[in-house]
Amino acid sequence: MDAMQLRLNSPVGGAPALYQWPLNKKKGYDEAREIIETIVWGCNDIPDLEVPLKKNILQDVDVNSYESMRALTQRYNKAIGNILALEKGTQKFCDRLNQKAGKALLHHIIQQTYSAAVTNAEELNKYQAFSPDVYGETSFDLIAQMIDQIELTKDDVFIDLGSGVGQVVLQIAASCFCSTCIGVERAEVPARYAEAMAKKFKFWMQWYGKRCGQFELRKGDFFDDTHREAFSDATVIFVNNFAFGPSVDHKLKQRFAELKHGTKIISSKSFCPLNFRITDRNLSDIGTIMNISEIAPSTSSVSWTDKPVSYYLHQIDRTKLEAYFLAKKNGAAPLGDSSERSCDSFDTTDSENALRITPPPKRKLLSSKPSKRPESVLTNHESSNGAPKHPRVRLNGTIVKLVKKNGVLEPNKSIIRPSKLILDKPLAATTEIPKKRPTGLKRKRSAAYANEPAVGSMQHKLQQLMQGFKQQYLQVVAEMADPSYKGKIAAQMREELIKNMYLKMQIQELDQDIERIIVNMEKSVIRKKS
Repeated sequence: MDAMQLRLNSPVGGAPALYQWPLNKKKGYDEAREIIETIVWGCNDIPDLEVPLKKNILQDVDVNSYESMRALTQRYNKAIGNILALEKGTQKFCDRLNQKAGKALLHHIIQQTYSAAVTNAEELNKYQAFSPDVYGETSFDLIAQMIDQIELTKDDVFIDLGSGVGQVVLQIAASCFCSTCIGVERAEVPARYAEAMAKKFKFWMQWYGKRCGQFELRKGDFFDDTHREAFSDATVIFVNNFAFGPSVDHKLKQRFAELKHGTKIISSKSFCPLNFRITDRNLSDIGTIMNISEIAPSTSSVSWTDKPVSYYLHQIDRTKLEAYFLAKKNGAAPLGDSSERSCDSFDTTDSENALRITPPPKRKLLSSKPSKRPESVLTNHESSNGAPKHPRVRLNGTIVKLVKKNGVLEPNKSIIRPSKLILDKPLAATTEIPKKRPTGLKRKRSAAYANEPAVGSMQHKLQQLMQGFKQQYLQVVAEMADPSYKGKIAAQMREELIKNMYLKMQIQELDQDIERIIVNMEKSVIRKKS
């Protein structure tokens, strides 16, 4: 008896995709769901199949029944066959060939490639602890964000150092059409899976009729001389060095020193501080020939943690040293300080100024508190020319000058200088201090207007509210006027359709589990009675 198979014909007439029954179902992967999603994506570029897909092809599907899934694939194959018979050889058919895959479709292709090629994902996590062979994967969304930021072109040469199973290389090759994309991986297990990834990825890109750039996944150590030429030709280098030790990073910096001007390096750990500046003490550091900026991810970016991990964009700039020496020659070189750090510190959190300036000491404010000296203590002050002044004494808040009469010091009432306004009364009794209103209390409105609202305030708030509604309305209108709005809505509808199908599949499985439980309970009751 022949093995039971499910066949999906290519929407562009390529080789069919074959699935063996029973379908594979494991943690994080359901082959039945993949078939349904592949059918939806296969019809995506054919508007004439939009209605049949919803009303006929995807109706009454039981993912646990071979006959039901076979009927589903037959309905799809028949629809695709009719379209190919009508369109083959026409301009409409040619327009669908060799187009760039959209982000959502490319994500689906890489996922189904990974699911088929990596048969045992647990093997990837078997590595020696604290070694440079630690395996980690970078998310599809972060690579898409990186592509948008660095603007790769067809003239770029991309290389991934420690490429794992090759997901990043495949995504770059299908998104940017670079001159060539190379991935180098030395670990045995990821390199073996990378070969299967390359074959499956090429198959699915041809099945959907999508275009892909040149790529190559190599097995080996990226420090070997066999890869030195790839280093020198590269214009964009990606390295997930988060788990690399100082020795590997040091070797990488030595290789980066040989790169040509303008080469970009994206890494998960920076090779020099974000605030690096050139001084006479760090002229041999890699930071003297590169500029660095941070790529802050919007979502989870790596496989080993749910938290967003920042990546760093370095660009080789050999004019920095030239500018430094030119400025130094002209006497305008920036000054360093003793706390200047080397690139080997890998610390990007401290911020240092180019020139530290010690501020002048703050002037001491005169105290408003009364003097604690006894009121009867005499003080002999001298004038600016050194001549002694009249002795003075403070009595009841009043400064009194003393003069010597007949050998005895007596108050001279004619030159008594009051320290406050009035001499006859104590200071506290004669100085009025305005009372402060307690904090938190508001001025009371008059009784006549106590119950009336603040009209001007209400009108202002209403105007702000209407302005907010207006901006939201204009934003919605602008989004609807965008040519890509229809495509976004169609993509959302496809996602909802797939979710609906998946929920129906789960309902069917639950119903079957319930029926099994009921049958088992009935059997157990019958056994007890007998």
